[in-house]
Amino acid sequence: MPSRPQTTRTSLPVVLAAAAVLLTACGSGSAAEPAVTAVPTPADASALRLPLQDYIPDAEQLHRLDSAQRILTDQCMSRYGFRFRVPDLPEAPPAEAENARRYGLYDEAAAAASGYSTHEEDRPQKPPMPSMDPAETLVLGGTGRADAKTMPRSQEEAERSGAGDGEVNGVKVPIGGCRREAYLRLWAPTAASVDPMKVQDMDAEGYDRSRQDSRVVKATEQWTSCMAEHGYHARNPVSPQAELGLDQGAFASPAGLAAAVADVGCKRRTNLVGIWFAVESAYQRSLMDGHEELLRAARSQQEDSLRLAAQLVAQG
Repeated sequence: MPSRPQTTRTSLPVVLAAAAVLLTACGSGSAAEPAVTAVPTPADASALRLPLQDYIPDAEQLHRLDSAQRILTDQCMSRYGFRFRVPDLPEAPPAEAENARRYGLYDEAAAAASGYSTHEEDRPQKPPMPSMDPAETLVLGGTGRADAKTMPRSQEEAERSGAGDGEVNGVKVPIGGCRREAYLRLWAPTAASVDPMKVQDMDAEGYDRSRQDSRVVKATEQWTSCMAEHGYHARNPVSPQAELGLDQGAFASPAGLAAAVADVGCKRRTNLVGIWFAVESAYQRSLMDGHEELLRAARSQQEDSLRLAAQLVAQG
């Protein structure tokens, strides 16, 4: 499931902004923009926690759920005489919490030591999928011809329909193959299951709307002006590397370090991260309003999925 890791459960070191920097919908000049009554000045962006994060699996939980989904895929494929044994690297959740770079690089020490590098190149790569014969490929992923509009939305629906997606040795293959079955068994076991992507969609919409918000746009312009004072021309505070003329090999170069230090300094000077976080939080709360039942169901369902994952992993 596409998702993002969750932040660590540390206290949020903030300083509430004074009235002079209080952000409101009226001050933004757009009635469509939600009011913000307090803006933090975060010392550490990784400690920021957005409202929707209570309903989205964190990095460690996603790792467990991924392992469980692999086990369910293997269980399905074993019915056809195959095994799903792609090596699962024992990789820990990222040390850097999810919001550490949600609004761009913000860690002064990391900027000075590593520039824009995230050390992705140092992490072990997942091994490629082993080669499979046509029958095994069919069992794993189905024919690829299933209509997305009519595919079962839950494992209960799939079993009730009795429909198949091709056959192997006279046995119907689940629609979408064993990968789809494993997903449904873990994330949507019953007809009453909530689509987990609905919460992900709310998260993505809140971020997109906040990025276009007049208050964030103004703070971004101030960051751009600050960067210009240091001799850098950039308008994208999240990923300015290309604008700065830096390719991946230069992220941790002397030029990359200097640009990164200026970048973080300008974010702190303009409080871009604090403003953006406050605005995005307001959009998330607005999107959550009226969807309390959906969110409760999503959280309960996530807890059920994690319990199933724990059982599967314990059984090996």
